[in-house]
Amino acid sequence: MSRKLGRTNSAMLGALREGRENKPVGESALPVSFQNRNGRTAQVEVDSIATNPDQPRRDFDKAELTALTESIERYGLLEPIGVKPLPNGLYQLAYGERRLRAVRALGQPTVTAVVLDADAPADEIALVENLLRSDLSPFEVADGFARIMETRGWSQGDISRHLGIAKSEVSRTLKVLDLPARIRAEYLQVQVPMRVLRDIAALKDDAAQTAAWESAKRTYAGAEVESGEGVKAPKTKARRPSEDPAEIAHSTLPKRIARSVLTTRDALVLLRTEPTGKPLADTDRTLLREMRDAIDALLMDEAVG
Repeated sequence: MSRKLGRTNSAMLGALREGRENKPVGESALPVSFQNRNGRTAQVEVDSIATNPDQPRRDFDKAELTALTESIERYGLLEPIGVKPLPNGLYQLAYGERRLRAVRALGQPTVTAVVLDADAPADEIALVENLLRSDLSPFEVADGFARIMETRGWSQGDISRHLGIAKSEVSRTLKVLDLPARIRAEYLQVQVPMRVLRDIAALKDDAAQTAAWESAKRTYAGAEVESGEGVKAPKTKARRPSEDPAEIAHSTLPKRIARSVLTTRDALVLLRTEPTGKPLADTDRTLLREMRDAIDALLMDEAVG
């Protein structure tokens, strides 16, 4: 990895958070300055682009891909993909596989691409680009970390330094790879927050993990989800955090604050799963933005600290 890319990852995360509200649908999550510093934009023949073997995303939602294809057909490609030149004159995809798949489905002969330097770390760029988009599942993030550690001989500390992520977060993310295969399979149906999945992974045995997973499914599914034994979990409302001390057990926050944080989390979940049917008032939007900014500041302080 180049030193320049390593130094700018934390800045990229901050730039994304500051500008994401004003970006048109489909516009790149990567800051323009990052794209321009690391490549030139060109029209590249679609048939000359090979897929990226280090692509961190493994699951591609068919409905989302169809919607993306229809959007590109109607409005054009609003953001370029990223490629790097190969010695044989062809290109390897660095990021933007869903966009490339959509362009191929439309039969378009060329695609707008940022052509990166030949020595650009495609695996790392793909992981960073998807992390900036919040576009990967916890398992895909963990797979990406593990793959870079294996191929480059990196430690968890190396990932922390290069990607601007707290070492404790890297460690907890990697633990999700130890979860039973059943949980990973069912995650596609019930996409619980990363924090909850990592808390489950921190439990000591499969039985405890399975019990915690069933609880998480009931909390976040909002629908019936078939368990590994073919039994469907009933619909139920999220429980108050104070009624579920297991969620607080792994927190390093004072219990009073942890309960307040989890209560707020559950309130936001209810707003998403049981909307009021009324638009947010300006005061509501201001309050939510202030909460988001405070959370982002805390996470960034931990990442660079």
